[in-house]
Formats: sequence, C-alpha cells, structure tokens
Amino acid sequence: MTVPSFYIVADGNAYAMDDEGYMFGAPVFQDNTVDWDSAYDFEPCEEDVEYVAHMCKLLQDIKSLQVEHTREVFSK
Repeated sequence: MTVPSFYIVADGNAYAMDDEGYMFGAPVFQDNTVDWDSAYDFEPCEEDVEYVAHMCKLLQDIKSLQVEHTREVFSK
C-alpha cells in the first residue's frame, strides 16, 4: 500500500484519507512508523464513534487547508 497524502497519528493509530476521500486507519509501531500494510476500515464500538468521527473531520479540514494553500485564494 502507498502512503496516503493525508493522515493524522494519535493514540497509536493513524487516521488516513486517500485521494478519493476514503478514510481508514492503520496501526503505529513503537518507533512511530505507520504499518500501512495492516490498514483497516473503521468499525468503532459505540464508545469510540464520536472520537473516530472527530478524527475524520480533522482529516477533512487538513485536506481543505492543503487545497486552499496550493491554490491562489485572491489576487490584487
């Protein structure tokens, strides 16, 4: 698997988004490298739904900021 363009690492997990907007997770090793070969779909338990949703929202915000940064927003 290739490394996705957008991901966040928190609490031993990487929360990632591919170029098509599909979100998934991957475990993080003790040396802080991400194991992309063991990526998984989100299936949070009832307690974790809000946390996973929050992380996915942050991924969307990061992608939006990157797109905004690479485009010309305004010119004089």
